[in-house]
Amino acid sequence: MSSERLTPVEEALRRYMRRLREVLRPPGVEEVPVLQALGRVLAEDVVAPGDLPPFDRATMDGYAVRAEDTYGAKPNRPVRLKLIGRCLAGEAASVCVGPGECVEVATGAMMPEGADAVVRAEHARRIGEDAIEVYTPVPRGSCVDKAGRDVGRGDMVLGRGHRLRAQDVALLLALGLGSVAVFEKPRVGVLSIGDELSDAPGPAEPGKVRDVDRPMVMLMLEQLGAVAVDLGIAPDDIGAVGEAISRGLRSCDAVLTTGGASVGPADVAVRAVEALDGAEVVVRRVAMRPGRPVALCLARGKPVICLPGPPVACYLAFQLFVRPVVLALMGVRPDLKPVWPVVRARLARRLPSRVGFTDLVRVKLRLKPDGSLWAEPVALRGSGMLSTLVDANAVVAIPGELDVVEEGSEVNAWLLACPELVEREGADGG
Repeated sequence: MSSERLTPVEEALRRYMRRLREVLRPPGVEEVPVLQALGRVLAEDVVAPGDLPPFDRATMDGYAVRAEDTYGAKPNRPVRLKLIGRCLAGEAASVCVGPGECVEVATGAMMPEGADAVVRAEHARRIGEDAIEVYTPVPRGSCVDKAGRDVGRGDMVLGRGHRLRAQDVALLLALGLGSVAVFEKPRVGVLSIGDELSDAPGPAEPGKVRDVDRPMVMLMLEQLGAVAVDLGIAPDDIGAVGEAISRGLRSCDAVLTTGGASVGPADVAVRAVEALDGAEVVVRRVAMRPGRPVALCLARGKPVICLPGPPVACYLAFQLFVRPVVLALMGVRPDLKPVWPVVRARLARRLPSRVGFTDLVRVKLRLKPDGSLWAEPVALRGSGMLSTLVDANAVVAIPGELDVVEEGSEVNAWLLACPELVEREGADGG
């Protein structure tokens, strides 16, 4: 093994992101319809153009009243009010409530002028067609959503660099916004390297393997919100790889390579990057297993990341290093750090580790009948065993200073699947 120092995971990412901030240019800006903005990053602050709710509205079915007219009401001595009209949701209130008067209102209805509270329907009784009896006094503002209670006109509701979620889109719609300024999606080229790789469908030819890294990485890029650009497969030749990377850099904001990253002469990807004018290898290899031969580079002022070829190593390296870089290219605020969702679980069996490396162990989380969560290791080794990544629903990272984690120890498990999909032991499937 090479005597070259391996960079710890956190140090590698910190060093690379710091260097990227020095060279990255802000992405372009475009206006998109709000309903097409999910996952996009805001290019400017969003200021509320009006109040939300836009008017005082009833939050319960009942009667809009002047609160002072209900004071002293008791079950055995109700207050009688004159009923002068009705307000339904979706209608403009056209009546004005005066002393001793009330208006029937539905949930969500606009409060009529003069009224400052709502008596719930169950706390009053109709008397004929034009009167009610109130049995419980209400304070001013009772069962009323005041205009601007949620958001006030001029409030900054979402900031530049915020990645829009479904609830954010809902707020933009509630404010009446039809479009929003967002950063343009980054274009990320993906190149696979290897004489043995094939895209041909059907049974693989003798000595050939199907390229799964490139499609997998492109799908993960699309999930993040980037535009994945297929750069195809390059042979294990430094010149061919360098030409493919150069082609990608001409049309993309970043380039990812998969495979061709190893130790010594087989390190085709990194050697091809180094041959480019102005290229810089910020981090050559990382102290993690699987995924050690990760190289974090720059070329022509753009990120070039060389990912390992084994699918599991490629997947994990993408999550740790590519994901934060792509989010930065998307314009996400630099003070936001992407993290995997983490749960605490107990280790189902003893795990040895190698001091000096962060071991990323694929595990399957199981929920015991007593409510405890346990992490059963699926694989410690086997960076090319794609099925173990499919079987796992979390990853446990063993810190580099430990040589073993004992059975029953509490560990952090990074979720690869939604928490509600964790298996329950003893469940009957209902």
